[in-house]
Amino acid sequence: MTKKCSILITLALVQLFSATALQAQQLKLGEVELIYTEDEIPIRYDGSLSTLRQDGEMHFFHSFGCRFPPLQDEAEPRARRSRHSWHKGTPKDPLKVHLGSKTEEELWDYNGYYQENLTEEGIWILGMYECPNGDLLAITHAELNATTNWMDTKFAMGLGYSTNRGTSWTYCGEILRPADDRQNIGGGAYIVRDGYLYVYYNDVIPNGEMPTDQNRLQCVARAKLDTVIKAAAQHKVTPWHKYSDRKWDIPGLSKEPGEDLIPRITGGEDLHADAAYCTALEKFLLTIQTHGNGKLLLFSSPDGLEWTLEGTVDHNDYEALQPYAAFVDFDGPSADCHTVDGDFYIYFPRKGPDHDYDYMYRCKVTVE
Repeated sequence: MTKKCSILITLALVQLFSATALQAQQLKLGEVELIYTEDEIPIRYDGSLSTLRQDGEMHFFHSFGCRFPPLQDEAEPRARRSRHSWHKGTPKDPLKVHLGSKTEEELWDYNGYYQENLTEEGIWILGMYECPNGDLLAITHAELNATTNWMDTKFAMGLGYSTNRGTSWTYCGEILRPADDRQNIGGGAYIVRDGYLYVYYNDVIPNGEMPTDQNRLQCVARAKLDTVIKAAAQHKVTPWHKYSDRKWDIPGLSKEPGEDLIPRITGGEDLHADAAYCTALEKFLLTIQTHGNGKLLLFSSPDGLEWTLEGTVDHNDYEALQPYAAFVDFDGPSADCHTVDGDFYIYFPRKGPDHDYDYMYRCKVTVE
């Protein structure tokens, strides 16, 4: 055998092994497991679970932004459904230990926002990012003009900042509104890419009519992470920009929509969701719920912009909603789970359209 032939064979084998290795790295969705029934779940499931690993234990934060305080009668089911709460637990019992709950007034310093003739439902925390110094940055969701006429409600996404590991928060301001801010903006899903913080949200092309599930867009906006953190530490926000037509030049608070990024699978796609970077797959992951279509979908992307369907996390035939999914990696690379490895969980609810029931499930995800 000549030297040239040996080199060619070696190169061919390297390419073959490389292709095989790439093919082997596939995402596998496990069976869906029930974690809590309606009678067992200690929260009113109205937002994604924010995660923070501390002292080797996973802590879970949950918001339901109404202002009235928890009931004191433990015999009444709503007594255990506080406004903002911290829990900790295990993979099979994630909300096992109740660490504390606070009302809206106890948790939030509104920092001068929402004081003039606005009836706010509250500020939900739907995602947390752990800053390099240990402070916490919150992705928030606000519902404004929340009167008895739901068509008057406006939606905005903003930021909060905590210097005491989430015991209390200061509101920094709004960063995003839909082009027609009667569209529920959703929120919670974020990624970090190339020094930018990407936040995913619902938008809409205004047509003068009330936004519906059918014309909702799934979009993204971004800002430089270091400037976001620097401003938030001073309880301020920097300008954000929506993505459209390969450019980031639409102001986040403008009346112009971003670009629709998610392929339509069932209709009803919605970004009350979560996102993470998977180191084993070397891709970003994003959950998408489909409202009454009964499917929780999982998408992947190499860049946070081009998304491909990976599979169906959950499917039900009785029109239960599956919003607020959360990526949870109990021993993963980041304490806040914005990065996961090749073995993690997705926690999510099956819930009624008006919170008439809440069940909690999980799906184990592996990369093999």
